[in-house]
Amino acid sequence: MKKVQSLRNAVMVSLLAGTTVVWGGTVFAQEDLQEFALDDMVVTATRTESKMVDVPVNATVISAEKIADRHYLDVADALKDVPGATVIDSGEGADEKKIILNGDERVLVLVNGRRVNFDVGTMSRASYDLNQIPDVSLIERIEVVKGHGGALYGSDAVGGVVNIITKKMDHSYGKVSMGFGSQQARDAKAMYTIKEGKTGVMVAASKYKQGYYKYKDVADNSTKRWPGDTKFENEKVSLKLAQELTETSNLEFGYDFSKYSGISQYSVTSPGPSLIDKKTNNIYMKYDWLMNDTDQGYLQVYRNKYEYDNFGKIDEKVTGFEAQQAISTAENNKLVVGASYRSSHVNAVTGSYNDKINNKALFVSDQWEFAPRWTLDAGVRYDKHSTAGSKTTWSAGLNKKFDENSHAYFNWGQVFKAPTLDDLYYNNTSWWQIGDPNLKPEKGDTWTVGYGTRIADKTDVNISYFQSDLEDAITWDWSGSPAYAKNIHKQKKNGMELSISHELNDNWNLEASYTYVRVRNDNNDGKGYVRDNNYIPNMYRFGVRYHDDLWNADLFLRGGSGADTSGANDWYGNYTQKYVDSNYVTLDMSVSYKASKDLSFYAKGYNLLNKAYAESAGAVNYAYSYPAQGRRFIIGAEYTF
Repeated sequence: MKKVQSLRNAVMVSLLAGTTVVWGGTVFAQEDLQEFALDDMVVTATRTESKMVDVPVNATVISAEKIADRHYLDVADALKDVPGATVIDSGEGADEKKIILNGDERVLVLVNGRRVNFDVGTMSRASYDLNQIPDVSLIERIEVVKGHGGALYGSDAVGGVVNIITKKMDHSYGKVSMGFGSQQARDAKAMYTIKEGKTGVMVAASKYKQGYYKYKDVADNSTKRWPGDTKFENEKVSLKLAQELTETSNLEFGYDFSKYSGISQYSVTSPGPSLIDKKTNNIYMKYDWLMNDTDQGYLQVYRNKYEYDNFGKIDEKVTGFEAQQAISTAENNKLVVGASYRSSHVNAVTGSYNDKINNKALFVSDQWEFAPRWTLDAGVRYDKHSTAGSKTTWSAGLNKKFDENSHAYFNWGQVFKAPTLDDLYYNNTSWWQIGDPNLKPEKGDTWTVGYGTRIADKTDVNISYFQSDLEDAITWDWSGSPAYAKNIHKQKKNGMELSISHELNDNWNLEASYTYVRVRNDNNDGKGYVRDNNYIPNMYRFGVRYHDDLWNADLFLRGGSGADTSGANDWYGNYTQKYVDSNYVTLDMSVSYKASKDLSFYAKGYNLLNKAYAESAGAVNYAYSYPAQGRRFIIGAEYTF
């Protein structure tokens, strides 16, 4: 046994890729990670705390323990471990990262339940950049709800909702970490929390910097550097102050700052320097209370400021408030009622417009256990949008709980998605990109049916099927000049997700998932539904984890297949495709060693097989325009106090 133990430790040390430390003769027991009851709970699905087995949704929670064990660099890094989620990364830092759920970029992003999506929009349907979420050192848990959230959350929640929940200030502690990696990568994080009596203060800061980017060229199988200068910096600062007013009420103030800047390239196939500078300055105040010591309610106001500079500035200022109250009308029935207002003003020098939009909304949701182990969730929402008009949307979900470890569910919801300000008013004749102020809002239905179970406390199995049918879906047409925003006739998305996790023993765990997505568009041109070849239909994940008192090691295989490799010559004579290869496989790893109660060392490796692939569609002359990064490592240390 001692020889086996020594061999395993030697393997783990070798994975730390050059970190040489003399540990001495003392073996430290691992400090117990704080367990949270919410690990089996979800707040985002119903806007109130509910057991996962009691809600009719497909939800995944990334816990504090997983965040600590895997030393995620940022939220985008963490979301790649969510079954069914796809994080689109261009392969260089100074560009946005976006998440796709159920084959849809229309995903609502929340921080502690507060909407942070941009109303300026982008030339895709995504409306938030994952680079600008607060640092992972602040995060207690990440809840990902796949499927519609329209009646509860309104516009943007078509593919699902991502809710970033930050840590509570219930005791004083601190944490600092520093990492160094390939391509001049540096990652520094620090956070400290003070708890004195009824007052809590939390401050956090982080900076990630990378000097350049390398990729594996699919054309000649060689490792190359992105052409030109591609340096990238991402800085974040967060401050939170909480005051307990009574035993059942709390007042919180917060400020989140993010900045990322760098020199990106238009693409590998058509390089050209593009200086990008993005900033967010968000402030908020939230007052929470308990009514009758049981039902939660809150009121929050916020002011978000977004600045984007890339050959011209875009400034967005958002003012909003949200109010919500849960009301238990009976032991088996709970209502959630709420209201919200949001006003956005965008001055886009780049897009040559200066306009405002606003939206007022009311919603009611009812969670009713109408029979033993049967629950019906029903919701209605009324939106009054300044450009898209008024709309009432409905949702319903049925959940059958077989026992505390198994449930089957069905949910359905209506979609009402207003055009973004870019969609409406973008008017850059120099770049030939034109919005349309007469765009119709996107409307439609989504539904999901699924089953989840835990077998013998060792194996978790979840399977779901999802579908969305939209009318007047908005897209940007890049087939000619100028590119322009338009409503297409219809859009269909359907697919399935299967995920399995299994505990082999106290030290070894396995994870696997498969997701299939099909996206089709009907342009009302007589061709009917045509496949949208920007999406890779089959996505796979397989992971192995080892953990004991000292070590935590994860090895993850990710892949995709069925990508569309057909192409055509453009008007310049270039052969253009969405993907060069129909499939890819990449391997990532994460290893950490706990040297003492307070000190740990970690190493992370990405694309260990150094494969040529791309997550962003687009290729010219059989070469990817946005290839994923090649093999890279980062090693570091973390100290808590």
